[in-house]
Amino acid sequence: MKDISFQAVQDTPTTPSFKLGERAMTPDGREWVYVKADSALAAGSVAVPDAVTAVDTVSSSTDGQGRIVYITKASAGWTVGQFADSIGVVDDGTGAGQTFKIKTNTADTLILYPESALATALAVADSDITIRSMAIVDKAAVTSPLQSAVGIAQVAFAAGDYGWLLTNGDGHVLAGEVLIIGAGFTTGDDTTGQVIKSVITENVLTAQPLGICLVANAAADKLALVRVNIR
Repeated sequence: MKDISFQAVQDTPTTPSFKLGERAMTPDGREWVYVKADSALAAGSVAVPDAVTAVDTVSSSTDGQGRIVYITKASAGWTVGQFADSIGVVDDGTGAGQTFKIKTNTADTLILYPESALATALAVADSDITIRSMAIVDKAAVTSPLQSAVGIAQVAFAAGDYGWLLTNGDGHVLAGEVLIIGAGFTTGDDTTGQVIKSVITENVLTAQPLGICLVANAAADKLALVRVNIR
C-alpha cells in the first residue's frame, strides 16, 4: 500500500495529485482512498459512489494486438476521461456477463485496460453495458443503511475537488443522533452524509457497518469521534 503524508490527506486540489481509487496509508497506520467529489462534502460526511451510467447498444473493436479493448457508443458525447478507472459490466445482449476496467475514454469510446480486454465482441444491435466509478462520490443519501459507502471525509471538499477519504482508523463523522460509545453506526439519517446508530436487528444484508463510536457527539448533527472500518 502506498505511503502518504499527513499533509496529503488535508489537501483537496481541483486537479488530481494521485490516481483515482488509489489506496494509501498515513504514518499513523490509518488507511485512505483517493476520490473526486461530484458534490460538496462537509468534514465528517459519508461518501458513496456516484450514480451508475447505463449505456445501451454499444459495439466493440480491437487494438493492434487483437485485444478487444474499445467499447464505442455512437454520438455519446462523454467528457474525455470522465470514466477513467471506472468499472463496468456487459449486462444484456451479446457478450453479457463480461466485466471490465476502464483506463480512460474519448467522447464516444471507452478504452479498457488490456488486462480486462473482453473475450467476446459486442454487437451494436443488442449489447448493453453499465458503468460505475467507486472513486467519484457524493454524500450518502437519506434513510438507506445500504449505500456501498466508500469512506468518510475528514476535511471539506468543494464539488469537483480531489482528495482522500478515511476508510480505516480513527477519525470523525457527522451523526444525526447521539451515538453510543462502543456501538456501531450506519448511513440512514434524514440529512445527507450523516450517520445513525446501528440497531440490534441489522446485519450485513440490511445495513453496511461503518465502524464504532469512540466518543459520542454532544448532540444531533454534530461530529463524533469514531473508529472507521469500511471495506
